[in-house]
Order: sequence, then C-alpha cells, then structure tokens
Amino acid sequence: MPLEFHLERSLVKRIKKHKDGTTFLFGAAFSQAHNGGAGIPNVTGVLQFIEEYLQKQDDLEDLADYQEELEGVAPQEKYQQAFRIIAGSYGQKAVNEIVRSVVESNIDDNGNHIIPQAVKDFVSGIKNKNFRVDNIITTNFDTLLEEEFTNQGIDYNSFSVVADTQLPKKVNKNINIYHLHGIWDKGDTMHTTSQLQQSRARIEMSLQNLVGDDLVVVIGYSGWEDSFTRSLATVVTNPNASYDILWSFYESEPAKIEYDRQDLFASLEDAISCGRVQFYCGIDCNTTFEKLGHISELKKKELKRTNLSANA
Repeated sequence: MPLEFHLERSLVKRIKKHKDGTTFLFGAAFSQAHNGGAGIPNVTGVLQFIEEYLQKQDDLEDLADYQEELEGVAPQEKYQQAFRIIAGSYGQKAVNEIVRSVVESNIDDNGNHIIPQAVKDFVSGIKNKNFRVDNIITTNFDTLLEEEFTNQGIDYNSFSVVADTQLPKKVNKNINIYHLHGIWDKGDTMHTTSQLQQSRARIEMSLQNLVGDDLVVVIGYSGWEDSFTRSLATVVTNPNASYDILWSFYESEPAKIEYDRQDLFASLEDAISCGRVQFYCGIDCNTTFEKLGHISELKKKELKRTNLSANA
C-alpha cells in the first residue's frame, strides 16, 4: 500500500498548532548556501575544499590516488568516502583543518558568520512565539544557529556530543542544541561511514528519552545511518512511547521517495502502522521557515492589543 505524503501547508499548520515543546532535527540543507547566498558550502563545495587541501600538500601522487579512489563512487557516498581517504592518509587533524576552512569561508571581513535566511526565519519564528522549541538536534558542525540566537537575544545551551555520553537535559529553561557529529571549533567532528555507524549506546539512550514523548520535526536531513536513526528505530518499537514524528523530504515526487528510501521506511514500519509518523514531500526549508517565521495580520493585532493593555 502506497505511503501518504502531505504538502508544505500541512506541515506549517501542524507545527504552529502544536502547543507543547517540539524537538527539531536539522541536517546539512538547513545551513547550506541557497541560490548563491549566505551559508555553508554544499557537498560539492566541501569536496572542492578537500581537493584544495590535497593540492597544498604538493604531492601529485596523493591527489591522483584520491581522485582514483573516488572514481565511480555514488554521489550520495562521496562526502563520507572523501573524508575517509583524508583521515587515512593525513589523520583527524587534517579533517578538522578542512572543516574549519569550510566554515570560515562563510565568515565576513568583520569576523561575523553570514547567516542564511532559513536560519534567520526559524529563529524569528521562535522569537515571535509562532511555535515553541525545547530541543534542536543537528548533524551540522557549524554554529550558525547559535550565532542567530545571539543576534536575536534568545538564550540557548550548546553541546558537542562526539564522545559517547549522556546528553545533558533540563539544564535550565533555555533551548538545547545538540551537535551529534561535533562542532567545528570544539575538537573533533565526525564524517566517515565508520564513525557515523559506530554504536554510541549512551547517546542513543538519551536520544530515545528525548524523542520518546515529544513532537519531532525532521527537516533538511538525509537520514544516513547514525545515532539518531538508530535511536528512532528503537523508539518506534516501544508501544508505550507517545512520540509523533513529522518527516519531511525535499523531493516532491512520492514514488521516487518511496523507492529511494526503502531502508528508512522499513525502520519506521511500526510508527507508520500506528499513525505516529507523517511524511511531507516538496519541503524546502528556505520557504517553510519563511512561512513559520511570518507573523499573520491577526497575530499582529493580538500583539498590539497585548502591548496596549500592558502599557495602560
């Protein structure tokens, strides 16, 4: 039986109507440059940084070996394989150096990170109280979210969780940001298949507790096998969990999504049969967060009345 997919307007309505806290999961698309604008380079851009790093080593044989190893690798696997080659030939220090170069390419002459509009709109939506966020889980190594929270005067807690440890929770009333694959300027970051697929029992248990009784919105995330997908696969088999998952795809054609992501749907089979997961197609975080960050005319009037009452 074909899966059901909903459109963007349904996703926006669902998020805005949810009155309790929400956990968002963001992948690379959330931070990436859009139409040549601000943001972190995409996979193609990162691969260019890796080639530039190799060229600087002045070892033509290494560069040729790298290009030969990547030849024939599927596009969706090139990122992880490229970093695997770098780690094997030059070590984690080289990986960290490349990641730093990638992030610093999005810093202006005054030393400020250039924030993509999607990130600005998302944070504006929180500030405008269009929706409530308790936790943000991200596989991104940049800190654009933290920068924009600071810009808009919103307090947050930020955690780099490369080591297998319990996720800090309820530290205070601030929004928690968990970087599952590390932070660019706080030690090591994770990129290779072996790193991402390595079991991290404490983190995965924490993630299960985090999403087990919450609304979880997944957007701009490829769904590689990592700590989050393994944790989610465990949560959905728990009959006592009261989770709700809104999983979005950039692809707009349902049949293509079903064919390409059979592994994901198999892992979510229990959630699908219970109606605990809803899928959304054609979701571009650039337009979705623009709608989520927007204040309707009705809400503007309500805010105006509230301000007048407070000043009376």
